[in-house]
Order: sequence, then structure tokens, then C-alpha cells
Amino acid sequence: MTGRATTGPPVLTCTTCSGLTFTLTVCHCTDGGNRLLVESGDVAGEAYQGCLLCDGLGTVAQGCFDCGRQGVRRAQLVLTVANLDTGAVASVNVVPGSVLPTPDPGGGWRLELTPLLAELTAAAGAGGLVDPPRQPWEEAELVLPLDRAWHPDLPAPQRDAMVAQAIARRYHRPWRVFLGRSYAPPTTSPAQQLERFCELAALLCLDLVVEARRQTRTDITWHVRFEVPGGSVPEEGRGYALDLPAALTTTSVADALTGLGERGRAAPAYSIVPRPGRRSAPLATDLDRLARRVRADLRRAPAAQAIWRDGRWSHTRLLPGGCVDVLHERDTGQVARRRRRPLRRAAEPPAPSWQGPPIGYVTCGDCAPDSRLHQCDCTLGGEPADPGCAHCSGAGFAPSVFDCTTCRGGRRLYRAVTVTLADLRTRARHELWQPCPGEPGAVPVDPTPGPQLHRLAGRYRLAGQASTFGVRPHELIEADGGQPLSVLLVAGLSVVPPHLDPVARFVASAGAGRPGARLIVVADPPDVPSLAVLARLATGLGLTLAVSVRDHRHDLGHDPAIRPDSSWNVELVPPGTPVDRLAPPVRPSVEAALAFCLEYLDNAVTAAVPAVADRPIVVPHAPATAPPVDPVPLILGLAGCFPGDEVIVQLDRDGCRVHLNDADGCRPLASASTLTDAAHALGLPPS
Repeated sequence: MTGRATTGPPVLTCTTCSGLTFTLTVCHCTDGGNRLLVESGDVAGEAYQGCLLCDGLGTVAQGCFDCGRQGVRRAQLVLTVANLDTGAVASVNVVPGSVLPTPDPGGGWRLELTPLLAELTAAAGAGGLVDPPRQPWEEAELVLPLDRAWHPDLPAPQRDAMVAQAIARRYHRPWRVFLGRSYAPPTTSPAQQLERFCELAALLCLDLVVEARRQTRTDITWHVRFEVPGGSVPEEGRGYALDLPAALTTTSVADALTGLGERGRAAPAYSIVPRPGRRSAPLATDLDRLARRVRADLRRAPAAQAIWRDGRWSHTRLLPGGCVDVLHERDTGQVARRRRRPLRRAAEPPAPSWQGPPIGYVTCGDCAPDSRLHQCDCTLGGEPADPGCAHCSGAGFAPSVFDCTTCRGGRRLYRAVTVTLADLRTRARHELWQPCPGEPGAVPVDPTPGPQLHRLAGRYRLAGQASTFGVRPHELIEADGGQPLSVLLVAGLSVVPPHLDPVARFVASAGAGRPGARLIVVADPPDVPSLAVLARLATGLGLTLAVSVRDHRHDLGHDPAIRPDSSWNVELVPPGTPVDRLAPPVRPSVEAALAFCLEYLDNAVTAAVPAVADRPIVVPHAPATAPPVDPVPLILGLAGCFPGDEVIVQLDRDGCRVHLNDADGCRPLASASTLTDAAHALGLPPS
């Protein structure tokens, strides 16, 4: 890897703090005035005399966030494209004089960086970029507007100073890395994406909602998401798309499923009886016509929806409901009251054809409705409340900022739960988990006093169904959020006190907090490059690849059908990052760890930017290299030498370092030029 550092980027005085490294700002307490109870949105201009922040002065001093309390900003941006297939890295250094300003269609001049990105893509030998869909505001980051006074006829020093100011304003993401492939990734049109969403809605027995909300008199934002029928309308939409095609192209399937539980928390629960023969996707949806129909409803309402259910579109306006007062404590010590009017649908579509009998529930007894009181920890295991408990003083209930662990904030414990297992392509299986008289009972695993662990019958074990979808049990993830599925759900395990029914408790726990008593599980392993490719990427970017792994094969009671043989963590970090700052291995597979690492690649790149403004950002360049040897077998071999303990391997252009984190702390084991040499030094035979 070769990296070029500039001799020093222009450093400008921070315009936010005027070089003082701190700012004096008006305290938030002045919004509501000298009152304990204030209305959100009020601007009284009078300080609260009991303010915990300003002590009644009305102003507070705080370190300048924009310059990192340095008083200056770096006028440098670096754009990088890395080819995942060849390891080639190409970058451009954006400083005053490196990019020629162009006229702005809205008037004035600007720096347009999008052509530079196209040149870098070609220089890295990439046929196209594979970055996830980006929101419009992210695309706007590649356009740097210049001061209105900029003009080509101005003296060069004056022009460069204005360009430097425009570059320095993008301090929050000074280094952008884009990933590419040697081939052109397939593109999906908005119409094709809508068709796929409609097919998935039918496959998963969910609603597809296309929503438009009026932000101002002329601005409208569009949102696309999945919902459980009967759920409430979210208070705010997700995303910033300004038209329907943009909403479709910037929303992935995972994005559309995220928040499903929160949106459907109050939805009524029904079992599912799929009806074959229903049309899953529109024959030919005219996006313009669909958008016009939704916009027509916006003329008489603040928001409108188009809902795809049972093979047809239903349209409805969203109207304000009754007023709700929400109280929250400010950091000033005041209590703010915000009055909001939740939206409601003017009309509901017809009930879906696949809706079966309703699922009953009981109200959770471990939390108090409309309060923060939850069952106190001193009562766990069925124990009576402790009169000397510091949290509840013997009441059995204590305030908490977290959701109730029994109902997960849903306030309901369902008597059944519908489990949907899908690959998000063409296959889905719906099954009702409901205790039935005469079915095989739960078998105690560890008959010890207190809460006991029981193993349930096979139909309650998702591990047995994973193989039918071609995945391993630990590759099953939650559809909402993409988190690994609980081991208890995968293995069909229930932990209950002796006097409770293990099956009923397991079913109630599986449905707790789920939208409409729906547990939707995705059996679709992440499509990620190998660890060897990521190691090559780290070298090309000048970063360190840190891999943590723990071998579980010799753990007490380890069952490979339930738990993975090893857990992983993969990170890209700046060179020299201390080992104790790395996250522990919690991902069930190296693929899951790689997916998490790439999802937060921007954070790793931002952390690698020098903190001191007068130090330039390195501009990485690297030629294409041969595919490296897969390091996974050697890393697993090292972890096998220390079962149960965390083995940390760091790979970068300076070589390989191996650490062991056990009960005695973290200590180095070996350092060599390559992972193979480090493994050989530790006595591990060649793989």
C-alpha cells in the first residue's frame, strides 16, 4: 500500500467559535422562561433561575463541536474508491486549487465532486459502486456551494480562501470511502423495487405502505415501509425522499422492515391462514399515477397513504386525532410539556384474506400501565419482595427507564404467536405456536431449585427448520433490525419458576413486544466479501483489521445444533488502536461480523482522520494485488489453542500481532510479518 500525505492542508479559523475553541450559547432554559413547567416550542427569552446548566445566567459555555475544540478547521477532503475484487485503491485530494468551480444552476458557483468519483471508479478498475442506497442529503455532500461573492475574476488568493472555507465546512465527513466491484452491479428501477416490495408483502402477509407527508406548503417527503395490519400511524416518517422514485431507490428491504415492532405494538393479533392464488404484485404500476393519487389526498390532509394489501391498492388520508400531552424532563431541570396530535387513517382497507382467528392475550402483571413501574429485581424467581430493597422498599415494583423484560413494553402476553420464517425471496413458512392439550411436554434440562431450564418439543425449535432454508441455526436473524435470533427461540428453551407452564411461558415470551403477535425470522445469510478481501482492503486504506474470536466447542454444555462453535468480531480501526478498545466477539459467525463491520465502515474511516487539524489526511493509493490466503482457518486454529478465551489478531501493512484476553487480562502472544509466521511461532502447524 502506498499513501500520499500532503505537505499540509490549509488550516482556517473556525467560523463557529472564531478560534476561541468554545462557544457561548443561549441556554435552553430561556425557551420556556423562569418556570418549572414549560411548553415545548415556547420562546420566552428569560432564564430559569434554578437551571442546572447555566445557574440562571441564561448562557452556557461549551467546547466547540465543529472544530473539536481546536479553534481551527482543516480545509481538506479525500474521496476514495476501493475495488473489493482486486484490492485496487484510488483517491483524490480535494484542496483549494484541485477542483475547478462550476456554475450552480440556482445561481452562484460550486465545487462538483461527482465527476471526481466517476474518475476514481475507473482508476480503481471498478465497473460500479456497491454502496448501499444513499439518501438525497448524502448525495448533496458531493456538492460544495461557494460563497456568493466568489467569481472567476477575483484575485487567486481571494478565490482560494473562499474555496477553502467551502471545503472546511464539510468537517463532519472529511474522508469518504466508496466500495466498488470489477463488474457493474445490477441496477433496480423504482418500478422493479416497488414490485419486489409488493411480492414480499404478500409473502410475509404484511401491508406495504407508501406514505407522503407534507412538511411545508411545498415540500413533501415520501416513505416506504412494511406494517402489520391494524397498527397505529407513526408519529414521524422515516427518510427524506422528495419523490416516490427516490423513496423506492433509497429504501432497502431491511430499511422497510426496521421499526416493524414499534409501529405494530398496538396492532390486534390474528393467526395467519395464507390464501393461495392471490396476486402478489401489481400487473403494472404506473408510479406517476400512484404518486398523483396520493398527492390528491394531500390536498385535504397533512399526510396520505397508499396501502398494498391482498393484491390491490387502497388509498386513505391521514387526519389528526385527539390531543395527547407528553411530559419529559429537560437537562435544565425543567419539565416540558409537548402537545401532539397523532395521525389516524380516515379509512381502513378491507381486512386481509389471510387473517385467521384472533389471538387472545392477558395484561402483563409485571409492569404498571402508563408508568415506569416494573417488577423489581428482588422478586425474580418468584421470591417475595424484599422490605429492605433499595429500589422498591418492599413494594415489589420499581421505576425503570427500560421496557418491562416480561412484555417488552407491549403490555400484553399473548396465548399464541405466529412464526414466519422466510428467505426474503420466494419462500415463507407460517406456523402458529400455541400450547395444545396432549402434545409432548417440556423436559427439564437442569432440575435445580429455583427457575428451571426446559427443552420444548421439536415444533418450538427453530433450529430444526433452519436447514430447510439452507442456513445454519445461528444465521437466523430478526426481520426487524437484523439482530441474531435469541438462543432460547432457536433451541426451544424455556426458563420458568417451578409453578409455571414452560410451554405457555415460552409462547408468551416469544410474542412479547411483537407486532400483532408476529415473530418474523429471516433465513438469508449476509452477502459479504471474505475476511481475506477485507484484510486486503484494510491494507489498501492504511487501516488495521482487528479480528476477535472465541472458541466455544469445549464450553460446558455446548450444543453445536444450538450455539455456534465460535463467536466473532471484525473491525477496521486506525493503526495503533489499543487492544482494550476493541469490541468483544459477540457475532455468531464471521459472515455476520463482516456484515456489521462493513455497515459501519464510515465510522471507522472517520476515526482514522487525524484529530489535529494541521495534520493532513493520508490520500491512499494501492495497485491491484493477488487474492490473499484466507486467514479464517489459521485464526480458528489459534482460538482452538485457547478454548473459551478471546484471541485477538491484528493485521495491517506493519505485519501481524496476536493477543490473548483471558481471566488474567490482555497480553501479547506473538508478533510477525504475516499471520502464518505468527501461527508458526505459537506452534500451530500450517493449515
